[in-house]
Amino acid sequence: MELKHLRLLCAIAEHGTMSAAARALGYSQPAVTQQIQHLERELSTPLVVRTGPGTRLTEAGEILVRHADSVLATVALAQSEVEAIAGLRAGRVRVACFRSAAATLVPPALSVMTRKHPGVSFTLVEAEPTRALEMLRDGACDLAVVYDYVSPGTYDLAPRLGVSTTHLLDESVHVALPRNHPAAKDAAVHLAALRDDRWIAGCPTCRENLVRSCAEVGYSPDIAFETDDYVALQRLAAAGLGVAFVPELMLAAVRDNPSLVLRPLHPTLTRTVHAVSTRQLLRVPAVARTVAALRAAAMSWPTANVLATQPASATTA
Repeated sequence: MELKHLRLLCAIAEHGTMSAAARALGYSQPAVTQQIQHLERELSTPLVVRTGPGTRLTEAGEILVRHADSVLATVALAQSEVEAIAGLRAGRVRVACFRSAAATLVPPALSVMTRKHPGVSFTLVEAEPTRALEMLRDGACDLAVVYDYVSPGTYDLAPRLGVSTTHLLDESVHVALPRNHPAAKDAAVHLAALRDDRWIAGCPTCRENLVRSCAEVGYSPDIAFETDDYVALQRLAAAGLGVAFVPELMLAAVRDNPSLVLRPLHPTLTRTVHAVSTRQLLRVPAVARTVAALRAAAMSWPTANVLATQPASATTA
């Protein structure tokens, strides 16, 4: 049994016919048929059966496809690590990161890398932490920039995921309010005071922290609007349609709006940002230097704490 046989079976399962699978993989149909017949002889059992115009897998074929997903993912991860080591002369680093990091930390880091190491190229995919870590696990990226919401000093990602992490920064979470909100005059907003407000939140995965934080002070947030667009979020909040969590990195995307107020939360809520890779990939100079560049960018990034020190009447964004 070879990897190409597993890929063929997966393609047949996905596309439903031998001919469609052949087209998807760039083979001729006779070649696909020959390979499947060869595998069936080796295993002494049929793997596909023709049903009118289509093709379906037998029980044995379904078993192979079920195992093929993990096998091919493991091989892809191994291949990505080998290619990264072998391709240093024209190295490529694939980065997956969440949106506010893509807009803030990543550009200056990659700019430094491109200037110092012009032979290294980069790809960037926006992905929330869960998806970014899945991509790292599957060999679809070399470096994941992720966040988690924590109490300061309690976060330790490496043992939980079996990967190598580099701490980039801790950012406090603010709340965006319309200027006429009763809490807008406060220096810090108690989360419990917002129990009767409608909320603006991101995707179901992104809002887990909001739901958990509100539960800790005794209520479930009324999420009326769902958006991952920072401009839309601030406009909705400024229009008085709801309130929203805004981490410090996201503040870089907040534009001047006299109708919007940003306040720190009480109790303090912290979002921790890490660069995550495998230990093997971190042996690749291009990946390791990219992590170092991200760390330098994070250390020099101006925090938004100045907002919390301004008088309540003067804080706008």
